[in-house]
Amino acid sequence: MKKLSIAIILIASTLFACKPKTNPADEVKSIRFKFTELGRETQFRITCDKFDYYFPESKVKNFTQKAGIDSVMQLLTDMKRTDDGYQPDVRGKIYLTHPNNTVDTLCVGVKVLTYKSGTYETPQALLALIQK
Repeated sequence: MKKLSIAIILIASTLFACKPKTNPADEVKSIRFKFTELGRETQFRITCDKFDYYFPESKVKNFTQKAGIDSVMQLLTDMKRTDDGYQPDVRGKIYLTHPNNTVDTLCVGVKVLTYKSGTYETPQALLALIQK
């Protein structure tokens, strides 16, 4: 009987361990792109906090449907991290709104973007999607 109890506990713990754990804070309910012409050059680098000041009349694109959100999130999940110390010349911002209404902000440059204190190579497919 003791062996049967141990076997049941092991099977149950294995089933619970294999169940994918999703953190509700990681889910995204909407995505908002705010951007200017991605090829636009200025005499100096635009930082994330100055983007709205220099580009007050930015274009806006919203994603609220699951298919669109999933395609954007797939691009963001597959980003390649870069540690070359380069900061983006910001030409757009992406706002990821979670179900609990917290918002993550990505600062997008043509070559790199910043997200959660990390610097990543900007996926060209993401730039194409923004400009579409």
